[in-house]
Amino acid sequence: MTAKTVDFRACPCGSKRAYEDERDATKALGKAQAKRSRIADRRGTGRGIRHESRTYQCDYGMYHLTSQSRTQYLGVAA
Repeated sequence: MTAKTVDFRACPCGSKRAYEDERDATKALGKAQAKRSRIADRRGTGRGIRHESRTYQCDYGMYHLTSQSRTQYLGVAA
């Protein structure tokens, strides 16, 4: 069994993983959520595990994953 990965690179905005387009970021989000779910099942609890919940586009035009909800982001940004 081989693990398929989604290509990423370092973003000029910082040290985050950057995805070229929204489709790649969405695929990476699904893989990250599945991985976190497997870890939580193995441990018996999901406490303390960061769960990515959405993607966003940075000022450099790259896409990133975040665990912050849109509501939290809009509350912080306002």
